[in-house]
Amino acid sequence: MKSLETNYPSIQMNQVITILSFLSLLCPICFGQQLQPTHRNLRYSKEYDRSVLDLWTVNGKKPAPLVVYFHGGGFKFGDKAFFSRSSLLRKYHPQGVAFASVNYPFLVHVGQDYLKIMNHCAEAIRFLKENSAKYNLDPNRISVSGVSAGAIITCHVGHANDLGIRSLFPIQQPMGTPLLAIPYLRKGGPPIFVYNRSGRNDRVHHPDNALFVKKKCDLLGVECTVYGTKDSGLPVLPAGQDVNELAMKFFRDSWEKN
Repeated sequence: MKSLETNYPSIQMNQVITILSFLSLLCPICFGQQLQPTHRNLRYSKEYDRSVLDLWTVNGKKPAPLVVYFHGGGFKFGDKAFFSRSSLLRKYHPQGVAFASVNYPFLVHVGQDYLKIMNHCAEAIRFLKENSAKYNLDPNRISVSGVSAGAIITCHVGHANDLGIRSLFPIQQPMGTPLLAIPYLRKGGPPIFVYNRSGRNDRVHHPDNALFVKKKCDLLGVECTVYGTKDSGLPVLPAGQDVNELAMKFFRDSWEKN
């Protein structure tokens, strides 16, 4: 088999690795078969062109629980469409879980104001709750997840705003967490399941950012579970356990609580 360099002489191997690593941050495990959304580009706000979301609804007699996903990309890049290949979506949507994947304005659109982006993301949750009957969603069983920049958004949307969110699954908690996430964690906020798969040489997604979340949650009395890989120095996943399976159990446990 020819190497990538041979087939594509203008692309260096380190560039390929960088591209693949970047794509993996937009959506965890996003190289599987696509599952097309039931509703594409639903507008949750008129404020920005990117204020749209995709929604995978569930047909059933009872309203479905909902997982809302925010993509990564450093608040500069990324798109909701990557989530259509998510293994979490492909496995659990057939089991009766609804999903939404949200676009949001980038820094260039808001004058480099990170908090404006994150506060705007709360509008997506409000839209989904307000239209829950229309889309057969249970407004009392909503969880939020996101990777990298989306992990910060996940923590902020869940804790800076009291939106009735039941649980959070931030992935690859990045730099910026001490300023944009930690100060907004609150007593009584939703439980958090943090997963950082990077080693300790990753300056952007250093595992200590996950520990910062855990330590602040412990001080506040907020339930927080943290996992990582052997290289991260964080507690490793139980043998034979998949992180998505653990996250979904975490979601379901939160949905069952009063």
